[in-house]
Amino acid sequence: MLRASRRLVSSGVLLACCASLGCGGVMYTARINSVEGKVEHAKEVQAEQYAPYFYYSAKERVLKAREEAARADYGDALDLLDEAENDALKAIEQAEAVRKGAGGAK
Repeated sequence: MLRASRRLVSSGVLLACCASLGCGGVMYTARINSVEGKVEHAKEVQAEQYAPYFYYSAKERVLKAREEAARADYGDALDLLDEAENDALKAIEQAEAVRKGAGGAK
């Protein structure tokens, strides 16, 4: 009985580990598409010109996240994507504010 109980616990731990490793790739894929969309939107509002620090920071963090994911380091990749998303949103906000202040010039 004790042996069967240990096997069950060991199997459960192994299954939990495998499941947690598998979810990282799925979460990464969903997040990178979303974040890349925000970086693209930042480019569309000319953040390269009006908010270069945040725009290029977001862009570089996405590239670094891709490198981390290529090494199956999904935790670090997701952290970088969070930072990239924040930077992209700041770039969008700053670029739109500058453009509004300039009379909405493109």
